[in-house]
Amino acid sequence: MKWPRQIASAVVVTAVLAGPPIVLTYTAGWPLPTHPTHPTQEHLRQWLSDPLTEDTLIAGLVLLAWMLWLLIAFLTLRTTVTRAAATIRRLRRLPLPTPMQATATGMAGAAALWAPTTTATTTDAPPAPTPTSTGEHPHPQQAADAGVDVPGGWIPADTAHQIAAAGTLVWLRRRRLYRSPPPGQRRDDSDLTALPPTVTAVQAALADTPATPATPLRIPTGGIGLTGPAATDAARGILLTTLLRTLRDTTQSTTIVTSRTDLHTLLGPHTLPLHDLPGLTVTDTPADAITTITHPPHPGLALPMLLTHAPTDPDTAARLATALTHTPGVLIGTWTHGPNWHITPDGHTERGTGGGRTRLCVLTATAARDLVAVLTPTPPAVAVPRQRPPAPTPLPEASPPKLFTLRVLGNPTLWVADKPVTIRRTAGLQVLVALAVHPDGTTTHDLATTIWPGLAGHTVARRLYTTLSDLRKDITTAGYPHPIAHTDDRYHLDHHHTDVDLWRLNAAIDHASTTVANHAPAHQAVIDLYTGDIAVNHTWPWLDLIREKTRRHVIDAHTTLATSAPDPHTRLHHLQNALRLDPYNEHLHHQAANTLATLGRHHDADALLTRYQQRLTDAGITPPHPAVRR
Repeated sequence: MKWPRQIASAVVVTAVLAGPPIVLTYTAGWPLPTHPTHPTQEHLRQWLSDPLTEDTLIAGLVLLAWMLWLLIAFLTLRTTVTRAAATIRRLRRLPLPTPMQATATGMAGAAALWAPTTTATTTDAPPAPTPTSTGEHPHPQQAADAGVDVPGGWIPADTAHQIAAAGTLVWLRRRRLYRSPPPGQRRDDSDLTALPPTVTAVQAALADTPATPATPLRIPTGGIGLTGPAATDAARGILLTTLLRTLRDTTQSTTIVTSRTDLHTLLGPHTLPLHDLPGLTVTDTPADAITTITHPPHPGLALPMLLTHAPTDPDTAARLATALTHTPGVLIGTWTHGPNWHITPDGHTERGTGGGRTRLCVLTATAARDLVAVLTPTPPAVAVPRQRPPAPTPLPEASPPKLFTLRVLGNPTLWVADKPVTIRRTAGLQVLVALAVHPDGTTTHDLATTIWPGLAGHTVARRLYTTLSDLRKDITTAGYPHPIAHTDDRYHLDHHHTDVDLWRLNAAIDHASTTVANHAPAHQAVIDLYTGDIAVNHTWPWLDLIREKTRRHVIDAHTTLATSAPDPHTRLHHLQNALRLDPYNEHLHHQAANTLATLGRHHDADALLTRYQQRLTDAGITPPHPAVRR
């Protein structure tokens, strides 16, 4: 709390200002004479003949003490006044909440998509899951400006939540398009790549932060020029912020018009294909972009906003000024026909006299390309550091109970000698789950950067050591060894004393993939051992890829049993179980609908596909055409 320090500071200031005068007045008297007298010639002759008397020395020391006190008092008062003025200026800049900011409906819909899906218990799977709190903020990046610092820029809080939701949509699209391979064929998981680093850094920073609505940045008609060291970074931020808002809200009233030349400057020469993105119109040249905004849109169409570089040619500038008469525009560089915003490296801007001070989203080219990747319908593959493959695991057999029991399927829990252990830090729980996912262990660097993506190496290493120390205190009891070992610079769980449900599931998956005869019991064992998503109540972005791989193994087990089912009723039963596992998979829905039609239940088949299409729409994945049976 700050108030004890504030009281102590006030006491010190009071003592400095009042203490010395009281002491000097009490010991030497008031420095000014009560009745002023003028020195006579006799006084002057006496002082010149003997200047260093006892009285004059005492008077000189007292005068010096008063002068030192005056100097200290002046410095103290000046510091106090400076701090008070800074506090008043900061309070004046604090934004007041508007009625729009008081309602969180828009952003809550975006944030609701960012959470794992749990296993349902009915054929009608639930809608998109809601976010849950991890209980620990892995990034202290939430600043007073209500935003998130990421490698390569700063992102406002509302935009960051939209980025996290867009990342979730990527995984839902992958789940929708997955098709189990026919029996005996190898599965293709080439689409399962990690999301770009900037996206995972945002997701990790917002893991336990609710969505906060914000007033969108309003670009005035006539155009504004962006100048300063971060002008181009701010232009990228405006581009991505507008596209994200349009992606989530198709009724968004603004669309960006820009040229390929400008996009190449902003995002690099190998720009991702953006022509199919809603809210974006890309022309061949900047001149074509000016022509595009010259013609007013038809009623009901979005209002165009131009994003280009400020022209240096006077004739082109005059033509652009005319085109922007009733159209907003963002011009990189000095705009001679309108206001200019000077952008500092951290995104702060002065909008001119009386325009106020705000902070814009600023992004480097690399960070912007990372975010663009989650906007495209099919993001490009992102290089992922190769992990050492786990050692082959035999089919689990009955064995004596082990000292430690770790369950990560569903809600992660650790037992020591059949007693549950309370893990105080969420990061400690992440360490246990990460080591369960990697049975052969992981390096210090990989483990730390997995849990805290986007932070400096020395920072995450220190956090990891603190987390492991606290975790050891949580787990260790008298006479019991610790389940985490450190061998050859790799942390790993002690296999001799630890039983992990995920390891048993993976062993059953390996066994089912190699079984030739009588494979049904092997696939059923996979289904029985899968008790839920890994760490189902936690939104750690590094788990998305592992969860999806594990889910696909179990879906394959369901579809294999459905393919070999002796009758349509049994086949439908297995397909319904697979749909409970993944309610967003399109191929499973068509298989189930066709099976219902085979049984003569045409109405149920149509209803199933109608509900599925509505589920996609609610999640923000609008299919290109109505779902039909195939």
